[in-house]
Amino acid sequence: MASSIVSILTTLFIATIFLFISSPNIVTSTKITTSPLIGEACSNKGRNIDSKLCIKVLQSQRQVVSAKKLFDLSIRIMKSGLSNATNTLKYLEKRLNKPKIDPNLKGALQKCKSSYDLVTSSFKSALSEVRDYKNYDLPSYELLIASTDNIKPCVEIVASKKIKDGIILIGNKVVPIFGLSACNVVDRLYLNSRTPPPPRHHVS
Repeated sequence: MASSIVSILTTLFIATIFLFISSPNIVTSTKITTSPLIGEACSNKGRNIDSKLCIKVLQSQRQVVSAKKLFDLSIRIMKSGLSNATNTLKYLEKRLNKPKIDPNLKGALQKCKSSYDLVTSSFKSALSEVRDYKNYDLPSYELLIASTDNIKPCVEIVASKKIKDGIILIGNKVVPIFGLSACNVVDRLYLNSRTPPPPRHHVS
């Protein structure tokens, strides 16, 4: 489901970014208390996640905020991440289809498209594995790769070419937020699945 996070990111890195992804599922209240589940998802466990920004982004997603269990939270974060990455990919494709485009810019957009092809593929794979098979090992890797190796070429070329496209900048900023936070939750699900249940006490 598409989501809007521009209001959170605007003051952080570009003043002229405009709203490009909108949804009725946005939590507009600024008085939301961070839930323990979102705190768990956004905890920095050596993965270079911006915890404060992560909390703001996740709390802007109504479907994420309403999750009551870790499993549901993982699914909803991955769906939000996939939706945002898919929107960015469609935007890149639209720009590449324009008849007149600077060759240097075209090369950068093509590299970003390749990045987002990989990102969306990783999110889809991770989502399917967790939702359909309750497999938590491979999805953790897929989400980590989506947030690092897959998106890195786009981040680097956008920086080197000094591209000021707000939609691409936002996409590059939130892929690691959704990917790494989902990875944290999936890792917790994996640990929980490996923990044996407490022994039962039989009453004689």
